Amino acid sequence: MKAKVMVLCASVLVLTACQSGEPESTGGPACDQTMIEGTIDMFLHESNLHITSFDSLTCAPGWAYAQVTVTDNQDAQMQENYLFQVVGQNWVLKSPEIVCGSPTTDGTRSADALVPSELWDSACLTQAD
Repeated sequence: MKAKVMVLCASVLVLTACQSGEPESTGGPACDQTMIEGTIDMFLHESNLHITSFDSLTCAPGWAYAQVTVTDNQDAQMQENYLFQVVGQNWVLKSPEIVCGSPTTDGTRSADALVPSELWDSACLTQAD
């Protein structure tokens, strides 16, 4: 029970960091499948979801966008998308509603988007589907 409380508290702290904090530009964790998959596994730890396949990973300086297929306990599969930003030495899950910028009438990247242009189409337009 004590371990579950610690995991829950750690998850809350990480998710709180998702919505705040400026990224540090000094070095950071590697943008590779092992690192990102481990971070996603941490979020899925207390859920009924498990990564079945790691479908894609796209990196830009300080950002990563991953698509994975997850399976629940009833063997139902679905694709999940994860958008991360480096904060300090950690990959932090970001909410597309916050970092993709204001919606535009023509579906183009807005000036207030934080997501780099090289990830914006795949990470932000996919989230709107």
